[in-house]
This record gives sequence, structure tokens and C-alpha cells, in this order.
Amino acid sequence: MARGPCNAPRWASLLVLVVMSTAVAAAINPGVVVRISQKGLDYAAQQGTAVLQKELERIKIPDYSGSFKIKHLGKGHYSFYSMDIREFQLPSSQIRMVPNVGLKFSISNANIKISGQWKARKSFLKTSGRFDLSIEGMSISADLKLGSNLTSGKPTVTCSSCSSHISSVHVHISNSKVGWLIRLFHKKIESALQNKLNSQVCQEVTSSVSSKLQPYLQTLPVMTKIDAVAGINYGLVAPPTTTAETLDVQMKGEFYRLNHHNPPPFAPPVMEFPAAHDRMVYLGLSDYFFNTAGLVYQEAGVLKMTLTDDMIPKESKFRLTTKFFGSFLPEVAKMFPNMKIQIHISASAPPQLSIQPTGLSFFPALDIQAFAVLANSSLASLFLIGMSTHGSLEVGVRSDRLVGELKVDRLLLELKHSNIGPFPRSCRKASLSRCPPGSSSTTWCFSLTRTSCCLVQMLSTNEGTRGAGAVSRTCS
Repeated sequence: MARGPCNAPRWASLLVLVVMSTAVAAAINPGVVVRISQKGLDYAAQQGTAVLQKELERIKIPDYSGSFKIKHLGKGHYSFYSMDIREFQLPSSQIRMVPNVGLKFSISNANIKISGQWKARKSFLKTSGRFDLSIEGMSISADLKLGSNLTSGKPTVTCSSCSSHISSVHVHISNSKVGWLIRLFHKKIESALQNKLNSQVCQEVTSSVSSKLQPYLQTLPVMTKIDAVAGINYGLVAPPTTTAETLDVQMKGEFYRLNHHNPPPFAPPVMEFPAAHDRMVYLGLSDYFFNTAGLVYQEAGVLKMTLTDDMIPKESKFRLTTKFFGSFLPEVAKMFPNMKIQIHISASAPPQLSIQPTGLSFFPALDIQAFAVLANSSLASLFLIGMSTHGSLEVGVRSDRLVGELKVDRLLLELKHSNIGPFPRSCRKASLSRCPPGSSSTTWCFSLTRTSCCLVQMLSTNEGTRGAGAVSRTCS
């Protein structure tokens, strides 16, 4: 009776590559959610199968040997070596959702063709030649339970169930004058090999998931550096959730400072993800994602810019000079005659963004500081104005194009400091009546259709009668 090859588990390991390669090709509120639909998994399986069929041809198959016993002839030994995969057909491979568990990977009716050398020995008789091995009708099905390590934020995976089946194994012997010796017992070799593979495949699948796939997942990064200031933490905050149609991956989605990694003073809101699954992949971003970005960059002091006269088109009549500013702030021209002006704009507080079903709402707060550029290039502070606003952006789709409508609902200006004395009352009188009760005399409030006289005059002085008329209508 023929005995199975002593290293048949290695053959089972080869078959496990089908499942493993396909797998690779695919509590706290999250800041980012990625949803993968069945259509997306189908695409991943298709791409994974195409890559797998190419890579399998490069795999080196280990040698194996066994023994045989034939009536009236006694016991002999055989070996198969120098084996190469000649063809690997995967006509059907699938990745399916398993609700509340994870994913099911299945391969059906796969065929493998292998060529190599053989040799056999019976007492003083030795023979060798070439062989072709065919594994036909191979099917594997494995359920992978998906989880997460909440400490590291990395995914985890275990094989919760597995089944396998091989329809037949055929060995064809050639190129030997005494090949009949092998042909006497090759049917027994085929049967032994088929039984061994059927019994070992799922053991190898389970072992490979725990010894190969799980360690690989632990090498995946969950934090990425963006620039010299910030990085993004996209570690998992909960195990992936599956339904019959979707796989949702919930990630932290949090910006952090590279040299001061402190948690933000606010928590992510609950995300209401639409029950959609007709696209391959969906990406959901909460306002927590954007607000942590604003917090990090504002605390790092990089949300700032400087405006100089050189940045203004030469044909514009608006200039950043003390002469131009003196037309509505006379003290500027008196104290600093014929000098350039620099405007420093910076975020005085982290910008806030709120995502609503109708669109985006934003609440930026800025400090606008004006400086006179002295002859020695040093700066002399003129005044500091605080500006805050509330705006909204309504986003929609028209003719497969993303469109948006920007609205500014409220604008608040406050004179925080002045080295040129108080601003002229005429600049504030028209808008003071529109400020909320309790506002200071250095605060101006107005809507999108109205503005304070002084700022409009700043932008429209010497621009012609049309601009002057606009000032009159706005400030009346």
C-alpha cells in the first residue's frame, strides 16, 4: 500500500497562497469611516486573482518523497524534485461579507499543473524521468473574523471556519524505459496525495492566517507624517463591522502635532453614514477630522500670512502705503509719512468647521495687524483688528459636476489695539446700531450686504464715483 509524501503539508501551504494573496489584495466615535461594498470586494478579488496567477509561477516547490509496496515485488522508494508550476487556473474566486464576523474567501474549481523530475528505487533497480502533476477541482472556503487592537489601532484577523475539497490528482510519467515501474503504483500515489491535501489544507489555512496574515497586519502603519508640523492618526477605533452588503472601517481620523502630541479638547461627533452600497468605496469625513487639523496648525503658528504692497497689482489704486491709509485714517500719514505698510494676518483661534446635511458651516477668527515699514526696515505697529465671521458652503452635484454656493452670514470686527489713536467715529457710527447688545464701541458688526464705512472707504477711496456711490448706499 502506498504511503503519502512526508512533506505533503508543504503542498497544502502552496494552496493556501491562493487565499492569502486574495486577502492582501483587499466605542470611540470615528473621525473617518471607509465603507467597502460588495462591488468593491469583487473588484479586489478580481485584481488579486490576476496578480496571484502571475506570482504563483515564480514559487519554488519543495521536493518530496515516499515509499511504496507492491505485491510480489516488495517495498520501494520514490522522489519528486525540480518542480515548477506550469499553470494555475482560478476560474472562480470570491470575497463575501459575513454579517457580524468579517469576510468569507472562497476559491472554486481551481486547477494546478506542475512539471518536474522523478526517480524511483527498488532494491538494485533504479529509474528516473519526467512527470506532470495535475490537481483538479480544488475548492477552499475560509471565514476570517475581523477585529482590532484598540491599544495600537491596528486590525486583527483570525480564521473562524474553513472547508476544502480536491476532486482529483493525476500524475503522468514519461521519458523512462522502465516507467512501468512507477505506473504500477502511481494511482496509489495520487490517492494518497489527494487525501493528504484534503486533510491538511484547512490546517494550513488557519496556521497561515495566524502566522503570516496577522503578523503582516501588525506591520501596517496607523500614523503618517504630513509635513514638518503635523501627522494623521488613522488607527482603528473599533473592530470593522460587516453586514450582508457593506464593510465599514472606523478610523480615528485625527491630526496631531509631531513634537506635541496632545489629545484635542473636543471629541468626535456621531457620524450618520447613509445606507448606500451601490459604489465600490465610500469615504466619510466628520468635522472632527478638519477641526483637529485647524487646531494643530493654529497652535503651531503656521496659519498666518503677510501682505505687502509688492503683492498688489500695479494697476490697482489700492496701495499698502501710509499715504493711502491716511485718506481715511489721517493719523497714519501724519505719524509715518510716505512709508510702506505690511498687513499681518493670523488665526487668533483654531478655525471651526461644522458639517451639516445642507453643507458646511465655518467660523474663522483672525487677527489683522498693520505695521508701518520704517527706513531701517523695522516695523512700527499701527493697529490690531480682530475679525470673526460665520459662513456656509452648500455643496451639490449638477451634470456630474461638484458645485458649491458660498455665503457669509455675519462679519464681526473689533479694534483690539491702536497706536494711532481711536478710529474716527464716522467710520463706526453707521454700523454700531447693527451690533448685538453689549458690544463695545470698538466693535463693528454687519452682514454680507453691509459693511463698515471705514473698511469700504479703505477699499474704494479714489476708485471713482461708482465706488463712492457704493459706499454711500452701504453705510446709509
